[in-house]
Amino acid sequence: MVKKNKIIIVEDDKDINNLIAYNLDKEGFAVEQSLDGLSAMQKIEHEVFDIVILDIMLPGIDGFEVCKRIKADSRYSRSFVVVVSAKSHEQDKLYAHLLGADYYLTKPFNLSGLLGAVNEISETLGREYLVRNG
Repeated sequence: MVKKNKIIIVEDDKDINNLIAYNLDKEGFAVEQSLDGLSAMQKIEHEVFDIVILDIMLPGIDGFEVCKRIKADSRYSRSFVVVVSAKSHEQDKLYAHLLGADYYLTKPFNLSGLLGAVNEISETLGREYLVRNG
């Protein structure tokens, strides 16, 4: 089976990270995993990911800073950021969106909701690819 889009999951809770990765892999996505912001940025600097699933409270570099760096770099302008965080205050959600996050899901999150968002992004990326490459 051909993998759909490349996704990196940046989540320090191993169980949540593995749960998301397992389900995305089952859906046909090419999945990378990272447990902290620093290693995520190292992976992102060497490979462009279509979708970044990002926790905010991470060891090292937090998710806000990761989002900010991704969205500030023109190489990643087509990368979508989906925040999945326990930080549920409106100011956290607003700040993430101001930094460029495309979706913000609060924990505990509904796995089907996350998969729906990822599939919606994937369809958008597919349509953009067809428009560019006719």
